[in-house]
Amino acid sequence: MPASHRRVYTWPVIIVGVVLSASPGRPVLGGTASQSAPLTLEQVQRLVLAEQPALLAEAASGRAFQAEAIAAGQLPDPQLIAGISQVPVEGSESLSLRDDDFTALSVGLAQEFPRAEKRELRAALMAGRAEGSAQALAGLARRLRLESGQAYLEVVVAAEGARLIEASEAEALRQRDAAGIDLVAGRNDQAQLLAATVEAAVAADRARAFRQREQAGRAVLARWIGPAAEWPVDPAVPVLPGPPALDVLVDALSAHPDVARPATDATVAATELRLARAALKPDWRMEVRYDHRLEYPDLVTLMIGVDLPVFAADRQDRSSAAALQRLSAAGAERDDRLREAVATVTAAYRQWEAGRERLARFDESLLPPGVARVDAALASYRAGHGSLSAVLAARRSLLDTHLMRLELAIDVARQRLQLQYFAMETE
Repeated sequence: MPASHRRVYTWPVIIVGVVLSASPGRPVLGGTASQSAPLTLEQVQRLVLAEQPALLAEAASGRAFQAEAIAAGQLPDPQLIAGISQVPVEGSESLSLRDDDFTALSVGLAQEFPRAEKRELRAALMAGRAEGSAQALAGLARRLRLESGQAYLEVVVAAEGARLIEASEAEALRQRDAAGIDLVAGRNDQAQLLAATVEAAVAADRARAFRQREQAGRAVLARWIGPAAEWPVDPAVPVLPGPPALDVLVDALSAHPDVARPATDATVAATELRLARAALKPDWRMEVRYDHRLEYPDLVTLMIGVDLPVFAADRQDRSSAAALQRLSAAGAERDDRLREAVATVTAAYRQWEAGRERLARFDESLLPPGVARVDAALASYRAGHGSLSAVLAARRSLLDTHLMRLELAIDVARQRLQLQYFAMETE
């Protein structure tokens, strides 16, 4: 097989066997790690690549194509031929191995000789499929990092949302107790006490809803990282570094495994087309046989066989037409995937930019006035000039603002992960 077809693809060890540092408190796959250490996005994206069955299967498929590429370039195995020829079945010599002049014990070898061009093309075909499998493996690793990261963010937003609401619930319970004391002292009425009681109950229910959402998110995360999904998560929303410029991202899309895969498929289809056309050229085979006769001189037989492509219209021509259609389909699929990737990257980039701007407005224009409103309402209530309802409303509004900012920060992180999937700066 020519050296041009002997491609060697290195299947990254990190994809099928990630080992994490065994520093104190750091999760280690397959070992005993402290569950008090918070699970981070980086660790999730590394854990998902360790002993991942889907990656192991794709890597094995690629190695199979590599092995087939070597086998496809070889000659077929020779065949051993043995038997008895021209034994009479009638008359006085029936079934006799001695009495007939032509009866012989035969042994020989037969060998087929496919054209070297065909063997080279078959090897190139398997090598192309191995390259496609390598691209599929790289694309799968990217998708696993993306999907595990998205699942982790869902757990983070649910856990942090529950924490915010539980803190508000605790404050509402303290306010309810204070309202009860004020009611006994005659400084408040029953409606204020009931308002604080209802506020605490509503907060408790909202917290339970977020905890339920967290458990559902952990179940999805376990699909990717197994038991580590139950570890505590880092409460801070991950802040990833900014992506490359949009035009840089778009220009690099043609090298993305999911976009480049159809180009490889087109190369495979072109090889199939050449192989179908080469099939019109006949192969040949040779057989050498030695015939031993008991009472007469031995014989040697040499036979040559050649393929006769007399049904080319229904075989080779059909194969050529099919390869042409696959070639056309691969080109169209690549254009479609590139267009889809450009649209996805552009939308994610613009949403990421807009989300960061909105986060800045939350931090500058929404949260500070909300905190000031709570402080003012509480001070007025303590001075006997304001109502408890105003304090509860201010706190509820501030909590809703915090939750809105949390959801927005998570959405910004999701868009950044989407951009990372296409750019993969960490590779």
